[in-house]
Amino acid sequence: MKSRLFVFALFSALIISNVPSLIAQRVVFWKGGAPGMESNWNCPKNWSNNRVPDAFANVVIPDVSSRSRTYPVIDRVGAEVGSLSLESGSALLILNSGSLEIHENVERIGSAKLDARGKLILKEELAVAEDLSFNAFGFSSGKK
Repeated sequence: MKSRLFVFALFSALIISNVPSLIAQRVVFWKGGAPGMESNWNCPKNWSNNRVPDAFANVVIPDVSSRSRTYPVIDRVGAEVGSLSLESGSALLILNSGSLEIHENVERIGSAKLDARGKLILKEELAVAEDLSFNAFGFSSGKK
């Protein structure tokens, strides 16, 4: 009986100690270029971890002009990320039919472009490395 209790306690401790790593934020890079879906945000093959980003992802969109040459396009509602970093020379397009919810911050470096024709929702204060300009069809900002 004591050995079963010990094994249960050990197993429980292992599970509890690994929970933070299961829900911790992770860095995800845009690759783009998946055949037939080159710029589709919702295509898992376009991401470094082969998964579409979620609220726990810190998304980095690099300059891919020398690789896939395609930048992400969000064409439907429901995209969300923990944070968004647009590196110099990169771009992100949110079409009228799309939306992106950012739970933390947006960082734009150098010549990065954010074209938000659809809905851009910032859950926290807007904090960017440089000026951020966009044409937002529906924009909301700040803590709720």
